[in-house]
Amino acid sequence: MTAALLLVVDAVILIVPNALADPSATPSPAVSSSADASLLADASPTRFFDDPTWFPATTENTYIPTPTPGPATPTPAPKAKATPAPTYRDTVWNARVYVKSRVGAKGYDCINAIWTAESGWNPLAGNPSSGAYGIPQAFPGSKMAVFGSNWRYSPLTQVKWGLWYVTNRYGWACGAYDFWQAHGWY
Repeated sequence: MTAALLLVVDAVILIVPNALADPSATPSPAVSSSADASLLADASPTRFFDDPTWFPATTENTYIPTPTPGPATPTPAPKAKATPAPTYRDTVWNARVYVKSRVGAKGYDCINAIWTAESGWNPLAGNPSSGAYGIPQAFPGSKMAVFGSNWRYSPLTQVKWGLWYVTNRYGWACGAYDFWQAHGWY
């Protein structure tokens, strides 16, 4: 029975007969010449691994990847900017758009009926007998100054005050319309 030595060298499996593994053993009968015997004797694994030139002693020419440094301080993620509220140009048309955006279509129909009858949506409309002024016919007109110093000519300032008045006194635009229909004023 012949014993064998199993060597694993860099993912290659070699099966070496026992005669090659032990240099002091006598050559097997398969080896016929002295030149072949000297080759087998030089192929000893002991001599191969003991050779200092077999594996490089330093790694100075070997590529070793180094991690790339990140930024010194983390960059903050950008923050979403809030969408600004729309700004309306100070016109009667935009005042109407503003009112509709605040009270909806039904509420707009109610307030439109009142303000069309009272002032015709004219920001300079005045009632000489009562002293009421502007689109919502505020009495006195100077009450609208809490919503802007431009209350005398600004449709937006006047309708903002008018919506505040209607909401606080009647709950909503159609409550003011019901009262106005019953009494002729609001």
